[in-house]
Amino acid sequence: MKKHYLFYLFLAFAFLLTSCGLGEKSYPEQVFDKVAVAANKVPNGFKVHFREIRGQLKAGSLVIVTPENEVKKVNATEYVTNHYVTMFEKDMQAIREMKTDDETKPIFAATLDLFQYIDNIYKTDMLRIAKMIDDGQPDENIDAAIEELEASKSKLIDERFNKVYDLIMPYADKHGVDYKIMDTPNFSK
Repeated sequence: MKKHYLFYLFLAFAFLLTSCGLGEKSYPEQVFDKVAVAANKVPNGFKVHFREIRGQLKAGSLVIVTPENEVKKVNATEYVTNHYVTMFEKDMQAIREMKTDDETKPIFAATLDLFQYIDNIYKTDMLRIAKMIDDGQPDENIDAAIEELEASKSKLIDERFNKVYDLIMPYADKHGVDYKIMDTPNFSK
């Protein structure tokens, strides 16, 4: 029972802060949220994506949520198109809508460069491999295509990601943005 009171007290306090304008994020916090949160969606290798897609497809559980909030079973091509491509398009649009100044202009430019590069990969390479899966091509061919994608694009993605990281982190530090860096396991192997 005590937990419920603390929970409701917390909700009331959060509502009060937000309604009074005290809980609003500063511009640097908004910039960090848009850039860093979006950049965290950048894949650390494509193998894990295709492992998940293939596994869910095999189990019959590869689904998307439609704009009407309906759960729909899909094939690999539909999944990549509706899940990844639209995700990066929304992130790019949100960044384009942010107001810029001299300090944030290079951060946003680097972030958009990263996302446009990733978006192109998802619209071409990822869709090509997803179609291979849907067409029932042999696993060896699909694995070779994934390996080729990793070999040809991962370094360029890392360079772009590091450029964004090298711009956003000093910006956050300079403006006192509170953040935490967590090590995450590399599942791409």
